[in-house]
Amino acid sequence: MGVFLKFRLPLFLAMGLLVPWEAAQGQPPLRLGDLRTLDTGSAADLKERPAAWNWTEPVIKQAAAPPDGAQSSEPVADLPDEEGAGDLLDEVAVTATRRPVRQRDTTATTYSVRQEDFRAVGATTASDALQLVPGFQAVPSFGGIRIGGIFLRGFDDSRFQLLRDGLLLNRSSSGAADLVAVQLVDLERIEVVTGGATLRYGSGAVGGVINLITETPKGQPRLRFSYETGSYGFSRYTAKFGGDDTFNYNLTYGGIVAFNDYPFSYTLPNQALFYGPTSNPAAQAPAAINPAGYPNGQNSFGLGGAAAADPANRGPIDLYGFLKPEVGPPIKVQGVADAAQAASDNYSAKLTFKPDPFNKLTLRLDQQNRFYLQTPSTFGNSFPVCQGGPSAAANPTLNGDQFFPVDEFGNPLSCDQQRYTVATPSSVQAGGPYPYNIALGSGAVFPTGQAYPLAEASTQGGPRAFQRIHTSQTQAALYWDHEISPTTSLNSYAYFLRLAGNQFTPDPFYYNTNLQQSLGTSAIPGLPGQRTAPPNAQPAYENGRFEIQTALNTKLSPGQDLSFGLNFLEDRSYQQRSGGRTFFDKAIARYAAFLIDDISFSDQLKANIGLRYTSNSAFGELLSPAAGVRYSPTSFLSLRANWSQVFNAPSLTNLFVAGAGVIPNPDLKPETGVTYDVGVDITPARNLGFRLTYFNTYLDGAIGTAVFRNPDPTSQFRFLSQTRNLDSRLASGIELTADWQLSDQWRLRAIWSNTDARNYGPPDSPDQSTYPYFYQYQDPNIPFNSVLVNAVYQNRGLLASLVGRYDSGKRRFNSLDFVPAWFSLDLNVELPIAPNFILTGSVFNLLDSQYEFRDGAPAPGTTFRLGGRVEIGG
Repeated sequence: MGVFLKFRLPLFLAMGLLVPWEAAQGQPPLRLGDLRTLDTGSAADLKERPAAWNWTEPVIKQAAAPPDGAQSSEPVADLPDEEGAGDLLDEVAVTATRRPVRQRDTTATTYSVRQEDFRAVGATTASDALQLVPGFQAVPSFGGIRIGGIFLRGFDDSRFQLLRDGLLLNRSSSGAADLVAVQLVDLERIEVVTGGATLRYGSGAVGGVINLITETPKGQPRLRFSYETGSYGFSRYTAKFGGDDTFNYNLTYGGIVAFNDYPFSYTLPNQALFYGPTSNPAAQAPAAINPAGYPNGQNSFGLGGAAAADPANRGPIDLYGFLKPEVGPPIKVQGVADAAQAASDNYSAKLTFKPDPFNKLTLRLDQQNRFYLQTPSTFGNSFPVCQGGPSAAANPTLNGDQFFPVDEFGNPLSCDQQRYTVATPSSVQAGGPYPYNIALGSGAVFPTGQAYPLAEASTQGGPRAFQRIHTSQTQAALYWDHEISPTTSLNSYAYFLRLAGNQFTPDPFYYNTNLQQSLGTSAIPGLPGQRTAPPNAQPAYENGRFEIQTALNTKLSPGQDLSFGLNFLEDRSYQQRSGGRTFFDKAIARYAAFLIDDISFSDQLKANIGLRYTSNSAFGELLSPAAGVRYSPTSFLSLRANWSQVFNAPSLTNLFVAGAGVIPNPDLKPETGVTYDVGVDITPARNLGFRLTYFNTYLDGAIGTAVFRNPDPTSQFRFLSQTRNLDSRLASGIELTADWQLSDQWRLRAIWSNTDARNYGPPDSPDQSTYPYFYQYQDPNIPFNSVLVNAVYQNRGLLASLVGRYDSGKRRFNSLDFVPAWFSLDLNVELPIAPNFILTGSVFNLLDSQYEFRDGAPAPGTTFRLGGRVEIGG
């Protein structure tokens, strides 16, 4: 009867058939105008607004009503009344089961980050907000610049799924997810299901899924504006208009601009030392260097004057610019990140219409335009210089195939100690060896190979960006939710995604040493100090995705829910290559069917089991089973465990891309593995909760790049590269969250992630193209330990939040050294000035710490943001 009234009550009201029950009880009869406040728990708040400046008395919040299936494609479920509930396991989520359900009724480990959490941590993009999720690792977005890897439970963004309202956002060409570019303006919350989710979401959900759930406004029309300005050219604009009239609508705009020209300073532990000009006039240039373009024609004797002579270089070969076996003292790297600009505009519309109580249609449209620079400072300001590579030469280092320290006679030595140099246009351009030591702008002489900061500081103007990148992303989705009966629903959608982009290198590209004199104009065309940009390898590209799905969800019994679904997805990639002279146009189709049974044996015991069948036009067929169980022996203790097989299909780029020295590999197989986790949820009180989880995932046949000698000796490419199923990856660790709502105003929470993520496979060998691989060593993007603590005070519109972050230090790339551990402290404040206006402010890195987020990626010091938010109506 309750279910019948839930869906038929609006019809009875419209027909005037409502029985005046209140009148029968001695109450005034119910009027249609009173429906807006009926059973909301917040009628008094709508009629009376507290004084803006009176924060001395607490405001008791009513428990929120369960959401109306924030994900339009999810079936409507009968949810338990949350009034009187309220611990962390009573929070309703949709991602783990594709339908609204309390977390205590599912086995999956799910975390939610809501709008109030966005504001508490001062987040502007999804990657910033997700710092509140254990197992998630990313460097700050800096207004939308991707400056490092993004990981969930030890797997990068091509091995976890990014969804918006349940629909896939990962690029169709490479599988990567542009999480740092996702603005928060239209999001209600973010749900994260950690661990394998292949059963419900298919390929790529190895580390889990991140679901961006958009807002569905209720009530009267409401208009909201906000603006923020901050340090280093940061600006943020948002506008939002939404409500519920004859249909539900939400229109949003968000814009971010960030120059990111912040100063930085950090210290590298060891410095690379290079041979300078020889004092032996009989020395000859190594074979790897063209004598005609080498300084002084045949050798570097006397280059830079007598003071620059290098007596240790006394062998028969001139080793100018090659690595010495000695390691120099620490080197301080400092400068300004003056070429890391970013800007993005995001427009979205979400329209929901219910023609009758049994059908709901939702249309969602999104458009995002981005611009950003990709520079040395974007990805790292320093790098180790030892490198390997396959070679048939008697001396691979002098031949240019490898780069290792050499003795004074040119014999290669092992790189047993790590040595670093600084990334600048000149050092990156040279690659190795480093045959320059004069700044063209000033003529100043500096130690060989050390182009920073003296050489680059004398740049005669001009851009430093390696690439300028523009992208345009369009999404369109139509959802249809049909209630067949009170216990059965059919949920379907059709979805289209398009990403187009272009990139180019500014011409001329400036650098500042005698590098061109050393390598010759054939290697670096253009005037001295100005590199003429060659044709971009991929000037333009376009990705496309079309997906349709329908799923039948039925309640077989009060304790059993069965879901059966069919899915079709096609990914397409079109790219211009070789400067636009060649074209690449490929597509992959994927068909899938899944069957999932969620069983509630009792209030204490829940389980699920399922199977997914996938047929792919590129690699064939796969079956992926999964199972989970939750046992709650008491009201405050709940045990859970999940197991599943997972897979990640090779992308279009992996399978088909070919280019200069790159050959495709259409025989690639999916990466396959197993994931499991076990955990405990403890809620000793309604306002206190703990979650502890151990996870373990391995993935075999991980796709990597193999480099090998070209069998055709007449080819201009001595080496070829190809993507292959090379090795495996293992990630395991512990996640802990603690959440304590001390009172209606105070909240404390702490998040700890311990992650051990590493590749394992063949042993290191100097013949590998990227020697050393460092198999069995921690991934340099992920710290072993990270901690976030957050203290929030909220009362009558006032918000004050402290956020402390600790990182145990990440391993440096191609090194056994670690970036030093760091701690930062942020303050975020919202201050109500008038009933409709709130002043916002943030101070990031209050302690002005100078540190690296990861190897070569320095953090800014203290930065500020100030803004305001206006809300009208509602």
